[in-house]
Amino acid sequence: MSSSLTAERTTTAFDVLADPRRRYLLSILFERMEPAGSQSEPLSVETLATEVAVRDHGCPIVTDEQCHAAHIELVHHHVPRLLDVGLVTERDDGDTRRIALAEHPILETEWVSDVLADPSGGAAIDDASLDRLLDALQPARCRLSCAILARQRGELAVADLAAMITAHEEECRLVDLEESDWRPVATALRHNYLPSLAAADLVEYDHSSETVSLNAEAATWRADWLTASPLREVVVGLEAMQKQAGSDGDERETNAEQGGTGTYWTIDGGARVIERGHEIADSADEELFVTAPDEEMTRQCCLERWQAATERGVDVYIGSRSPRVRDTVRSAVPEATVCKPQFDWLNFPVDDIHHGRIVFADRERVMLVTADDADDCASAITGDGPANALVKLVREHIGPRLDQLQARCADASREHEQATPLPL
Repeated sequence: MSSSLTAERTTTAFDVLADPRRRYLLSILFERMEPAGSQSEPLSVETLATEVAVRDHGCPIVTDEQCHAAHIELVHHHVPRLLDVGLVTERDDGDTRRIALAEHPILETEWVSDVLADPSGGAAIDDASLDRLLDALQPARCRLSCAILARQRGELAVADLAAMITAHEEECRLVDLEESDWRPVATALRHNYLPSLAAADLVEYDHSSETVSLNAEAATWRADWLTASPLREVVVGLEAMQKQAGSDGDERETNAEQGGTGTYWTIDGGARVIERGHEIADSADEELFVTAPDEEMTRQCCLERWQAATERGVDVYIGSRSPRVRDTVRSAVPEATVCKPQFDWLNFPVDDIHHGRIVFADRERVMLVTADDADDCASAITGDGPANALVKLVREHIGPRLDQLQARCADASREHEQATPLPL
């Protein structure tokens, strides 16, 4: 995830823009920057108070009382805050106090400039919705929550979201976390962050089931400036989610006719199976486990994706009983952990029956290929999200063995004994 998503500067930007009067003050000064990018024309606090009151009330004529109320807030709250973060400067000309924009990196970012150019929300959302949006996205954990949810196909358990946030903040793997590590984050999500995001229509939070998902249909996500902000990956993820929902709808409709269920779906055709496998591998954040039964299912494009995953810092585990496959993987993806399963990972003896390939990312996304994916008649079943029934089933079977493999890998690393594949 982009480092700017949770950067302190991003938090500051959302904080100063969340209050409408503070946003209006900056916008008024921003409009007086001539030429663009230079220091703004200094304005007296009295002039700023009048213009802020005009925008605040949406009327070109305001009363003395309205101007006075705006003046008090500027003097006692907003100007001191903006001075504190260095977004404005002030000077005294006798009895007149004047304010101007400072040269600050926040003001040079495209998305902040877009907000200041249209501080009332624009065509996509109204003023009140913009206030709620900016306020809800001010905490770094709220922005991180949205980014994580954008990578899910459906609902996510609050406990799982808390664990993923904790792993990101602590820069560790999910499997290394204890419940005591993420439980305080889950409490904060339930009582603060998720209600705020839900009030801004950014997420759909179900208190009873303790699940949350992005509200992909909300107009709030269509604010123009979001595509240039650190939340860009969320907007792009939503677009991909909606596009995928359209294509998956046909698959799920077919499944329903055959007595299937929408919680997981089948994929037919070698090209579509391969595409889904690549999608899961490319989405891996922490951990990727793949079984490769034979050389026909170990393509160059697969090797390249596994190598790219290791370069992203993902722990990659490739299991195969084929010596040639293991040698190929070891040569092409030296950072991967290669293992030799003694039994099929779904509890069937490998010599008797095999399911094809498993692609399992972050213990949240899975695909089981039931035939050679080089065959045009290949088919697979796939599911997404930690609450997904198929994912739960595979995680129950594979998770403990993968934990054991990780422990053995760590022991072998300490003893410098990784020349042979780890049996499991």
